[in-house]
Amino acid sequence: MRRPPLWGLALVLPLLVSPWLGAADARLRVLFFQLRGPRSAGVADPVLLAVDADSLALDQLLSPEERRSSPLWPRMGAWPWSRQLQADLAAAVLEQGAERVVFNIVFPQPSRLGPGDDRAFERRLAPWRDRVVLAAAYGQTDQNGLNQAQLVKPIYAFPRLGLTALLQSPQGLTEAIPGQGWLAESLEGFPLPHPQPLAFAAAGRRAEPDPIGIDYPGPAGSLPQVPAWQVQQQPAGFWRGRTVLIGATAPELGDQLETPFGPQSGAQVQAAALATVLQGRGFQGLPLPLLAVVQLAWLALAIGCLRRSGTAGSSVGWAFGLAATALLVSGLAWGGAHRWLPVTALVAAPLLGGSTRAWGQWRRESRERAYLHQVLARRVSPALLRDILDDPGPLGTQLGGSRARCVLLFTDLVGFTPLSAELEPSALFTLLNRYFEAIATAVIEEQGLLDKFIGDALMAEFGVPRSRGDAQEALAAVRAALAMRDRLAQLNRELVAQGQPTLRQGIGLHVGEVIAGNLGSSQRLEFTVIGAAVNVASRLEGLTRRFPDHPILISGELLALLPPGVEVDPLGCHPLKGWPQPLEVFGLRGLGTATAAAADGAA
Repeated sequence: MRRPPLWGLALVLPLLVSPWLGAADARLRVLFFQLRGPRSAGVADPVLLAVDADSLALDQLLSPEERRSSPLWPRMGAWPWSRQLQADLAAAVLEQGAERVVFNIVFPQPSRLGPGDDRAFERRLAPWRDRVVLAAAYGQTDQNGLNQAQLVKPIYAFPRLGLTALLQSPQGLTEAIPGQGWLAESLEGFPLPHPQPLAFAAAGRRAEPDPIGIDYPGPAGSLPQVPAWQVQQQPAGFWRGRTVLIGATAPELGDQLETPFGPQSGAQVQAAALATVLQGRGFQGLPLPLLAVVQLAWLALAIGCLRRSGTAGSSVGWAFGLAATALLVSGLAWGGAHRWLPVTALVAAPLLGGSTRAWGQWRRESRERAYLHQVLARRVSPALLRDILDDPGPLGTQLGGSRARCVLLFTDLVGFTPLSAELEPSALFTLLNRYFEAIATAVIEEQGLLDKFIGDALMAEFGVPRSRGDAQEALAAVRAALAMRDRLAQLNRELVAQGQPTLRQGIGLHVGEVIAGNLGSSQRLEFTVIGAAVNVASRLEGLTRRFPDHPILISGELLALLPPGVEVDPLGCHPLKGWPQPLEVFGLRGLGTATAAAADGAA
């Protein structure tokens, strides 16, 4: 059974551990809030009646005469305020048509001003008992190493009670309203009925099964906010139909919470939670079946895309493209559908899988480049070698080949067999090396490929593994052949001066289709070409024995690719072994005006 590739396992891993990536998801949700920025407040948003710093310092801001102009101002000052004053604030908005009043202030103990203050609170709000929501608090304390939970309820028996507890992210950001699961687990052991979260209690609804993310409208002050001391100074109709939350916002009273938009008071956070529930804007995760479908679909897409990447660079490109797509889709789901996706896992999966695949591809490509450098370093020009190493294409370490069109060059020494019988082995090898050094350089200089040395013969190609076009490759091959002729002449002059026998060569040139690729076994590969065109070039080289005055023979097909002005002698049509019809053959004498014509064409 075939094992899955390592990059496939790396791709799946982040999706498997997505439940443990909550901290990273929380950071990304903060980023989404900051990218979205503040939203405009609407008439359906709750109004925060704020016990702010000015209301607490009213005795310093207003003169005694100014304070006596309002029945509420003389009683405002340092915190805590009397329960009767707080009830009067609530009654003031309820009398002006407010839909409901929600206290974010817990009253766990009798008033410090005595029973009369408590009776005044209940009596003042009695007409609106069903429209007033009081607050309960939940907390945990450590007593002698024992963690104890506490549920603190108000002393007043109002029918609507809400829990102020909110959930925090691993970074300490207040981000969600508890769901029924959290309530059941945390309040287990406390007498029933258990209070609903404050926002749901105010809306007259039960909490959702899972937590609901708070849709913060923006930094502190984004929601409508009225200082407590200005409650009676609002225009007519301002309070009608509104939900009013009463709570402290003064920094000196503490209760500051961290949010995606910076620190905000607990009352401002509760107002954002209340707006979230009233407007149905809460963020929720996907149900498990739908989440599984999304993850499997994403996995299938990532596998399909990464399988298309043939190189390390393309794998990296696909990985970052998929990660950016995951981030974009998660942001759209967050902002448009108010759905939490496991964004960290969706982003990390293609990055981890793609980088693992790219690493494997890079290692393979490095091996291929090292192999190609070893094989081709002395067979092609440095410029062509750099081009091949930048993009090996079909020249990797795999067996097999592909069709290509190129110019074939064969050269062989004439009458070398008798000469080899006369020379000592060391002298023979020295002579051959001097000969090959002279003619091989001509191939390299013209961007050709030195295919192989076979005894005293040399085989070269122009147009593989990279082609510059048939015409350019044909001209390069002809220039190389003429350079071989000239350099052999120079070598012969040196041999004559040294009293050694001279050499004579034959060169055959043809153009045609071949199969180019790696030939051999997995232990030893050699890049070469095979095909009928190879045999034709070899037969042309052998035909030079019949035309001693023409050591370079070319085919009519090759001549058709050369620019005008090439100097040739037509030698007629000749049958070649293995070729279906006689081949038109020409003896090459020189380039003539072809070099100038080729230069003009290139310009």
